[in-house]
Amino acid sequence: MNETVVVVYTSGAASPLELAADAEGYDLLFAVPVDELTDGLADLLAVIGEVVDVTDEVAGAAVLEARRPAGIVAFSDRDLPLTQRLASRLGLRYHSASAVLAATDKHVQRQRLREGGLRVPRFRLLTGPGQAVEALAAVGAPAVLKPVRGAASRQTYRLDTPQDAVRYAADAFASGDADQFVVEEMLVGCPSVAGPGVGDYVSVEILLWRGTVACQVLNSRLPLLEPFREQGFFVPGLLPASVEAEVHRIAAAACHALGLLDGWVDVELKLTADGPVVIEVNARLGGYVAVLLHRSFGVEAVRLAFGVAVGRRPEVSLGEPAAAAFCYQILPPVGDWRLASWGNVEHLTERPDVLSVVLTAEPGDRVDWRLGSQGTLGVVEGLAERPEAVLTAVRAIERTIADQVVFSRA
Repeated sequence: MNETVVVVYTSGAASPLELAADAEGYDLLFAVPVDELTDGLADLLAVIGEVVDVTDEVAGAAVLEARRPAGIVAFSDRDLPLTQRLASRLGLRYHSASAVLAATDKHVQRQRLREGGLRVPRFRLLTGPGQAVEALAAVGAPAVLKPVRGAASRQTYRLDTPQDAVRYAADAFASGDADQFVVEEMLVGCPSVAGPGVGDYVSVEILLWRGTVACQVLNSRLPLLEPFREQGFFVPGLLPASVEAEVHRIAAAACHALGLLDGWVDVELKLTADGPVVIEVNARLGGYVAVLLHRSFGVEAVRLAFGVAVGRRPEVSLGEPAAAAFCYQILPPVGDWRLASWGNVEHLTERPDVLSVVLTAEPGDRVDWRLGSQGTLGVVEGLAERPEAVLTAVRAIERTIADQVVFSRA
């Protein structure tokens, strides 16, 4: 008999198709504030499972309770607070309200990590743009301005001068994306740690069971694009064994410091000359991680999330990876631009190490670098024999994009 899992879903690191693919043995009950969904998403979710409108949380929880769910899960930062409240109403095991706050509020998160004995960058909270210059003076330049609640490097800026602080804080608050921001010391990575062609930061994808680590996988990153935009990822990661061990240790300690207990956690760390430092902790599956883990190790990450949610102890044996899986995001240049032409970029699929090229922007579209990774124009996915070979594929992809993709001034 299938077990019922409540999936709180407005968006997420797992797509509806990935949810459907890993749902065998489970009945999915989508708890969604229907009016907040993008066009067509409610209809798509209804094909996969039952959709329950939780715009009125009390009424929605009553409908969910009648279905007798065995667990609850979410796949985006935005959905975590609602998931915690519904779990409390339904008597289902989930992260505590305190842990969810720490996972979704960057200011609180920095405080908790510091209290847990972990190194964190200097930071200050901004509740208005007029505090930016003082905050920059307190943490020192260069610094980073980012929303207290946000993802994908959206509205994230580098601050080098008081003039930067005034300009970008005004822009950030005017955007309406957030009403609070943090200014924090910019961590400086050490390029020699990961090696040439690889980003100076990584993430660790951790599966927790009752507060202990059941599985953890290193996810290497490609170098950031200006100012702090994620360009791509590959699994398994590429680090010296001693550094990887330290990265895993610190990532697990960060989960403990925030009080996270069950399910997938994505921990990002900067590789500095003084050792790895936590950038942020996300209490959900990382973006693109499900497909990368499946292609490299055969791991069904979404299915494991469902299992942990209903109380099944995860049994994960990674073994040797079948290949190195990668994802490359095509991002717009900084400035005010339109996409003029894709050229023949789709011909990248003729390469043996490229599986797919998905272009989400159309020629003529105005593009916005300030959206961070949410401003991605297309995605190239592929497989290489080993992690080092991913870098060869990426260089070829970048040459093709430089030759074929054309932008014009907006």
